[in-house]
Amino acid sequence: MNEERIYQLLGYLVNNNINAEDYEELMQYLGEATENPALQSTIDRIWAELTPTQQLNPDESDALYQQITDNPRFVQQPIHIKRRWLSYAAVILLLLATGAGTYLWFASSRTTSLAYKEVSVPPGQRLQLKLADSSIVWLKAGSTLRYPVSFTGNTRELFLSGEGYFDVTHRDNQPFLVHTGGVTTKVLGTAFNIQAYDQQLTVAVVNGKVSVAEGDTKLGVIVANQLLEYHLQNKQVALKDTIAGNMIAWTKGELILDNVTMEEAAVTIGKWYNVAIVFADPELKKSRFSFSFLHEENIGEVMNMISQLNGFSYHIEGDTITISKKKPLRRQPQR
Repeated sequence: MNEERIYQLLGYLVNNNINAEDYEELMQYLGEATENPALQSTIDRIWAELTPTQQLNPDESDALYQQITDNPRFVQQPIHIKRRWLSYAAVILLLLATGAGTYLWFASSRTTSLAYKEVSVPPGQRLQLKLADSSIVWLKAGSTLRYPVSFTGNTRELFLSGEGYFDVTHRDNQPFLVHTGGVTTKVLGTAFNIQAYDQQLTVAVVNGKVSVAEGDTKLGVIVANQLLEYHLQNKQVALKDTIAGNMIAWTKGELILDNVTMEEAAVTIGKWYNVAIVFADPELKKSRFSFSFLHEENIGEVMNMISQLNGFSYHIEGDTITISKKKPLRRQPQR
């Protein structure tokens, strides 16, 4: 089950940014979920995180179901939506009824006023993009960005999974919005870094000011050399001072590990060098340290320095690195 992909597809739907292929894929997941309780539970949970579920009484439910199934666009390409999925269907119907031009719903209606591109960065690499408004985006390894070919509406909206640094061209009347799941970061013109991994979001500002919100809930406003951390599961928000330059050092090929645990470092190093780091002893994950690699050191040099600093040993086999406790030196018997 690709939970991250389901989250991404539902996010596209909620944010009015789904093309025909993605829509068909989402409908396939919904159809499979009617026969798969585990998938059904996962989709329900993700949907609840993205948008409030519409509550309907039985009469409203029957009327809405009939309206959806009678809609000619559903007849053109039949989609079997059971009443279980009315909360999703209600959003779909609303968007159809309002003629949302950014949707490429079906083969018979592929004209659109806003075309999007999507780019993904392979592990061990990074990528720089120049957007239509001259804004610059750096994407870290393993990240995906969905962005418009041109900015023609009242907003400039992008969709990020992973980590990206944005140096945004200022436009007073066209805010720049970066969606990461159900959370939106809004700016007019500034430079900032977003990390969106697993269930945690971190936004750090290099210069200017940004606001971060989840739906209608404002999470915070941050300025230069501040960061906001948001944990999606427990909804906790933390505002902290930081050295924002360290947060974007990766765009220059510099790897800066600043007061991180070994577990956090393993994730960063793994994406940076396209390796998997496993711990033979879970206690080693808790070790906390700081170190900077400014000269594009290879993985062997990085592991040598970190192992000396943290007092562990490691073994590299293929693209897997195993970290273990150092074995105590045996005393030589006295003669």
